[in-house]
Amino acid sequence: MIADPRRVCVKLFAAEPGVPDSAFVPIFHEWIRDRALGLVLLDVADYTHVPDSPGVMLIAHEAAFSLDRTDGRLGLLAQQRRPIDGGVSTAIAVTLRQALAVADRLEADRRLAGRLMFDRARIRVEANDRLRAPNTEVGFRALAPRAQAGLETVFPASSIRIVGVETPRRDRLAVDGLVTRSNSGGREPMEAAGPPG
Repeated sequence: MIADPRRVCVKLFAAEPGVPDSAFVPIFHEWIRDRALGLVLLDVADYTHVPDSPGVMLIAHEAAFSLDRTDGRLGLLAQQRRPIDGGVSTAIAVTLRQALAVADRLEADRRLAGRLMFDRARIRVEANDRLRAPNTEVGFRALAPRAQAGLETVFPASSIRIVGVETPRRDRLAVDGLVTRSNSGGREPMEAAGPPG
């Protein structure tokens, strides 16, 4: 059995948008200035000069968001920086809602001209704690139901299927949540439920 990791990551994959990464720097700076997202936004970091890096990052007190390519695929990676009360399922739900808020704003930004679309039908969940959640079969069996519960909280009208992600053992434990509408067989983007209460 694994311990309950509360530092989690969520990644929403996207096709390459055909815009330079440098285009995201002024967007994120604007968000800081405008106090967007309801988070304490602190800084922007540009790691695009480093191969397979986190790319351009928006750092908040609560989480860090990056246009990440570390696994060879572009995506918005949201990484919790502070523990969240309520267990790992709650941490996953909170992190996913934060990632979806960033994704929605980026997709709507006129400077990106509709060229960036995030996949909400396949969501990567990673345990960002190799000691408490080792990348093993035991770790997968412990994380999978917690990831399922976290995604079901955000997408209550959808069907969720959790699948393992084959990664080198030294990497973070990861699962993918496959999200489908309960009333259709298609894998179309889902509308997320807002925060409870």
